[in-house]
Amino acid sequence: MARDDIQTGSFRRWMVRTLTLGLFLALAFLAGAAAMHLGMHAGDQQRIQDLQGRVAAQQAELTQAQTDLAAAHSQADVQVGTQRVLQEKLTDLQQQLGHVRDQLAFYEQLIPPGPAGALTVRAFDIQADADFLRYRVLLTRNAVPGADPFKGRMRFVAQGHVQGKAVKMDLNPPSASDQAGETDATPGAVDPLALVFDQFQRSTGILQIPAGMDIQSVRLEILEGDTIRATQDAALNRAATPAQEPQP
Repeated sequence: MARDDIQTGSFRRWMVRTLTLGLFLALAFLAGAAAMHLGMHAGDQQRIQDLQGRVAAQQAELTQAQTDLAAAHSQADVQVGTQRVLQEKLTDLQQQLGHVRDQLAFYEQLIPPGPAGALTVRAFDIQADADFLRYRVLLTRNAVPGADPFKGRMRFVAQGHVQGKAVKMDLNPPSASDQAGETDATPGAVDPLALVFDQFQRSTGILQIPAGMDIQSVRLEILEGDTIRATQDAALNRAATPAQEPQP
């Protein structure tokens, strides 16, 4: 009986040691598996964080690239618009230049082949208009390049009759009609008969008819100081339609 009890006690101790060892091994396996699982997920989390950082950086670069592209497009649109405006302005200026060159060529043909500085009255028309005379004058000058402009003035001398007597009288603009021998109504006023030009000059204006004078013709004198440089006579045009003058 005692021997059976000893054997039973030994078996129980062996079973306890075996179960304890088995439990210990099971716990050790579970601990290792848990550690391995946690380690694997920790690496995945780090990789996810790294990828998220790269995505954020690339998204920022993409946003900046889109901003730069939009700015480039806007600048290109502005440049295209500016170029269009400049091209239109250039075309307009070229057309204006062509017109001016045509006019210049016309007037250059009028310049006489005389000595340098020679001045000529190319057209002179004068017409009665109530108590006034309206005049149109075209002058040309053979000026060498770089020469100083011509500076002078026009003088109009009327030939006619006053109370049946032949007379000659200077004609002045209306503003000077009451000034004896003067052309300015006020001190310092601009002389409407003054001339300053290089190669050609077109002048138009109004003259006062002296009271009681029946004008037959008018002489135009171009003065440089006290020197008469050119003259031209014109009969008084009393027609309703003015005489035609050359047009470019």
